Amino acid sequence: MPKPTDLVELTYLSEAVSDMSFLGLMRLLESARAFNLELGVTGILFYDNQQFGQIIEGERANIMKVWKRIQEDKRHHRIELLEIREISERSFPDWLLRFYGGETLVGDYPVLAGMVGGMDKHSLALLNKMREALI
Repeated sequence: MPKPTDLVELTYLSEAVSDMSFLGLMRLLESARAFNLELGVTGILFYDNQQFGQIIEGERANIMKVWKRIQEDKRHHRIELLEIREISERSFPDWLLRFYGGETLVGDYPVLAGMVGGMDKHSLALLNKMREALI
């Protein structure tokens, strides 16, 4: 278990190169989920109107590995780092990624319940903060 000072949270925005299909989003989620699980990274991912917003948290060295992978991913561009900061505990310890709009997907595809989820109040506040940064 990392010391609290080893934990960081990184927040960024980006834009999809093209409109993502359902299948494309599911591939992205599964790939990121597997990579993050291996590194012990948790977080929340939003996708809305070709815009991505993500908060990832974990040990600093592992967050930097994920950040490098994000920057090299050709599915999105205009990547903007909003913040990286030390945290004392995780805000999203119970899942690997969360996908805005997930409640609809889970209704249609229950097998996705462990990968996607709906919005709680904390997540909605973060999404609004990310949207404000786009203005």
